[in-house]
Amino acid sequence: MNRSQIEAAVERNLPFTLRMADGKEYHVPHRDYISLPPRGAFVVVYDEQEHVFVLPLLTVTGLTYQSESSKAKGSSAS
Repeated sequence: MNRSQIEAAVERNLPFTLRMADGKEYHVPHRDYISLPPRGAFVVVYDEQEHVFVLPLLTVTGLTYQSESSKAKGSSAS
């Protein structure tokens, strides 16, 4: 993944999940839950409990959008 792919996901303003090289996933329900510093090689994700996660872009391996059917069920798509 690169910065422009994540920026495009934020611009779509749809919920998505970032997958990491270690297998962890970080759900981004809304654009207010993610920050991309202007020159940083990382992304900052906030969860519902206001925990902050600084994720190096080099370790982000994938991005999936939450589908409409899973949205109704309350889970995210794989």
